[in-house]
Amino acid sequence: MSFERGIVLAQLDALQDPGALVVVPHPDEPFASILLTRKGDRIAAFRNKCPHAGYPLQRSDGRVMVQEGRYIVCAAHGASFGIEDGRCAGGPCNNGDALERIAIVVRDGVVRVA
Repeated sequence: MSFERGIVLAQLDALQDPGALVVVPHPDEPFASILLTRKGDRIAAFRNKCPHAGYPLQRSDGRVMVQEGRYIVCAAHGASFGIEDGRCAGGPCNNGDALERIAIVVRDGVVRVA
């Protein structure tokens, strides 16, 4: 699934620093969610799908585990990914695996699909 260009994903101040947030741009397609990450002034977006097993990354309560302010940890099997680049950093994901990046633009405090 592709995401509509210009669609609003979140207000920048909704993202903790460092932190991550799952957003669902199309409410009628809850499995097509996006993971937004923030570390300092660097914001990234990834498809919310672990390359190891295909599960969403967040816990059942909707929160995303961030370890040491540097890694996103998949709630299903503990695979960890760099908060900035989405690359596999440990756990059961394969070296070279990475989260699928989604192009975004941040303007006037709003994060949108580019």
